[in-house]
Amino acid sequence: MIPVHEIDGEGTPLVLLNSLGATLEMWQPQVTPLSARFRLVRFDARGHGRTPYEGDGALALDELVGDVIDLLDHLGIERAHVAGVSLGGGVAMRLAVAHPERVDRLVLVSAAAKVGTVDSWRERAANVRADGTESISEAAMGRWFSAAFRESQPDTVEAFRERFDACDDEGYAACCEALGGMDQRGDVERIAAPALIVGGTADEVTTPADAAFLDERIPDSRMLLAEGAKHMVTAERPDWFNRALVAFVDEGEAGGR
Repeated sequence: MIPVHEIDGEGTPLVLLNSLGATLEMWQPQVTPLSARFRLVRFDARGHGRTPYEGDGALALDELVGDVIDLLDHLGIERAHVAGVSLGGGVAMRLAVAHPERVDRLVLVSAAAKVGTVDSWRERAANVRADGTESISEAAMGRWFSAAFRESQPDTVEAFRERFDACDDEGYAACCEALGGMDQRGDVERIAAPALIVGGTADEVTTPADAAFLDERIPDSRMLLAEGAKHMVTAERPDWFNRALVAFVDEGEAGGR
């Protein structure tokens, strides 16, 4: 399928993959600074934002990877840098393993090879199907943002909450089940792309230990952690993240990769 997408800038392609429960607007802190350098490709996952969910039941991770490939083919992009947050990071890792020829450099943000348990994700999916995404959004915002950020940037947090609440319940639940079925612990050693692993020291969802696991097993990787940040580090520390991403890509271009 071709998801609803937006293109910003005209440089080297950089695909931005969203977190579960977030839409392409989550990358707004990156658009202005990064579009001066990259051709940014943002899109909504199934059941999020403006991309409908037309299935019935769980999604598999490879279906979400297939959406990325379909979009790249549609746009005529043979190879791109790829950055993904949380679920988007899981999709990015699988993309790099299954389609290494499509990935130049990889930026994994608040990502883990395995997140939670099958049962915990099934339970969340069942709760959302029964009561809607609004029933869990307060808890989600607490996991995504530090208390200091929620106090200092309430409008930003509220915008994330509104987009979270507006997710299609079945689409959100199906993506939960895609995460529940994900276990890439035995696969990440096969990632050939150079990888930057980014996280927050206060993230309780994908912890610093999860980041360290990826850093230890991906052959060409390095890790950066933002002190005190939680899960949505791209929003909590946008300037820090943007600088780190550009420096990482510049290093590859200077070295010929």
